[in-house]
Amino acid sequence: MVQNDGNQLVKAQELARRLSDATGVYFRVGSERQSTDDSSLDGQGPGQLRTLEVSVGDEIVELVYDPGSGEAGPFTTRVLKALAREIFDGLIVSDRVQLEPWTWEKLLNMALVEKWDTGTFAARVGTYQLKGLSLGFPVLVHCSTWIPEVVEVLENLFPQAPVLWVLKPDLFLYVPLDRNEDGLVEQKAFGNALIEQIHSLLADELGVLATVFVGQVIEEDIWAGFLEVRKLTELHRRFFIGTLGLAAWNVGLAVLMLETRSIVGQDYIRGILGHLNKELLDTLRVFLEKDMSVADSARALYIHRNTLTYRLDRITEITGHNPRRLTGAVHLYIALWLSNHSN
Repeated sequence: MVQNDGNQLVKAQELARRLSDATGVYFRVGSERQSTDDSSLDGQGPGQLRTLEVSVGDEIVELVYDPGSGEAGPFTTRVLKALAREIFDGLIVSDRVQLEPWTWEKLLNMALVEKWDTGTFAARVGTYQLKGLSLGFPVLVHCSTWIPEVVEVLENLFPQAPVLWVLKPDLFLYVPLDRNEDGLVEQKAFGNALIEQIHSLLADELGVLATVFVGQVIEEDIWAGFLEVRKLTELHRRFFIGTLGLAAWNVGLAVLMLETRSIVGQDYIRGILGHLNKELLDTLRVFLEKDMSVADSARALYIHRNTLTYRLDRITEITGHNPRRLTGAVHLYIALWLSNHSN
């Protein structure tokens, strides 16, 4: 088997990549650990996979592949072994063959294709000795229309960004934190500003409408950061349509509601708020916004305190939830939040 050191593993990876390019069949090194929830190459059952052992001197390179609808008979196996050995011989003995250096973008792309978990990604980072990340924000930019100039504009805006990964019509980048943003409040303010800054720049210079997603500050967990901002796109699609983007610390209740089917949310809204007229809905909204203060709510609504008390009693009678008590206010607040954020 290929020894489990960085140099040998890199050569085996390169062999798998080149053999995939030559045959159109996806190969990976057999000793590589897959994601715990992904036991196959392309979502096929484990029974579809074939093993190809390439013997070169004292070395045995074991590759795993899925032949798909084709037959992997003895002749096919011999052809693949001959091709693999020829490629491997070139990687071992030829000084003219230069292995393509590993980059963050290349590793991220492989992680996306093979559906790695964060543990697998972290192990590969160590294997390929990738470095250069400091504290920063993972940022995903979704463009309504993709043009190549988007890359150039963002490279000029963030010349120190160590990662800029193109996923048309999206682009993932890693924006290092400025030394001045040491505190949590300053970091969040900087992250919120990124959304408006990127959106405005692409709109003004290229006429491209972009939605920007900013994850929590990370250092080396860049794959976890990408998975987080990708999840933010789904939250935005369900609960924040119409906004310029979304930062991870601004999702609020949305993260709890993500796994809730839309029809369940609509039933919840109708069950609690369905019989309230506009006047009572506006009263409830203001009352909760004013932290359940009768005096502040009456002043904001330009009504007498007794009128407000009457309306609150009606809301309690109709919904079965008293907005002046914490348990009732929680139910009413969630229903209002869903009503405001559901598409």
